[in-house]
Amino acid sequence: MQCKCGHLIGLMAVCALVTAAVHAGPARAQQPDPPTQSLPQPAYLPAPVPQTPHSTGDPSSSALPDVPPDGSPAPATVAAVSPRAFFPTVVRSPASLPNPPADKNDIRAYINYFRALAGAPAISLDATLNNNCWLHARYMAENNVLTHQEDPNNPWYTPQGQVCAGNGNAWMGGAFYQPYWQPYHAIEGWMGSVGHRLWMLYPTTPVFGFGFYTAANNRAAAGLDVLSRFNSTADASYPNWPVRYPASGQTDVPAAQYPITVFWRYWGPSPTLTSASLRTAEGAAVAHTATTSLDAGHKGVKVTPSVALARNTAYVVSISGAYNGAPFSYTWSFRTSP
Repeated sequence: MQCKCGHLIGLMAVCALVTAAVHAGPARAQQPDPPTQSLPQPAYLPAPVPQTPHSTGDPSSSALPDVPPDGSPAPATVAAVSPRAFFPTVVRSPASLPNPPADKNDIRAYINYFRALAGAPAISLDATLNNNCWLHARYMAENNVLTHQEDPNNPWYTPQGQVCAGNGNAWMGGAFYQPYWQPYHAIEGWMGSVGHRLWMLYPTTPVFGFGFYTAANNRAAAGLDVLSRFNSTADASYPNWPVRYPASGQTDVPAAQYPITVFWRYWGPSPTLTSASLRTAEGAAVAHTATTSLDAGHKGVKVTPSVALARNTAYVVSISGAYNGAPFSYTWSFRTSP
């Protein structure tokens, strides 16, 4: 079984990411071993890039749809994702860090947890956008295809689903002989991919839409609309650029080749990179690559470890350069999960 994910960022750029591989044998009575999760390298699909800044109106409801559209089969897990009610420093104290939600399938809370770590304002979920993404998730799961473009001749096609397809992240987990995939798998997969992550953390976007669907064979898919309410007109007045992730003082970073990112507003200039370093807290250098070439046309810096980060280990990252003619230098630390 395979899990795939991608971010369909419609107007700007699109990518697809394989986030997990799970090998399923024939159905059997005994309790199966849990599938193993990993964060492989992303594969990207082409998509148009906007020619002019994009802005839309304000959000409305944050509730997820209680029922699918007329004539649609009921989503298997929509209830599970219904919402309920460091940046400038080198090290943040644990007391100042947000706590993850008790239920990671509380999708709004889980997204806002990652945004709070990065110092970005919370988002709400819009009912119409949620429904659009549920329709697109259904299209992908039923057709076993990770796509940014729904086929109008396909029986699962809907124009509403295409709205999410063209404006959002997408994810798919392969068929399994018992229910396995949960909505939070999509969120964590997107956070491990730079193109997905930067749209999820984009600080001036106030509203997303999320949908998750499980087919009869336990194949699952998810969509996250990140562009329908993208509001670049607010970027110039946003005071907390750049956005860094992982966050200073964070202690639950995956022990993987997890990318470290610093990014500025989408329509601004690209930074120049003078130096980048990654080391353990004890001073041991960690092999890595550093680039200002980011997915989907984003403007920032990406540092990627050449090998998986060790578990329960503190790391220090330093990045220096210039942005819009002004020099910058950032140094902060984080720790991987036990």
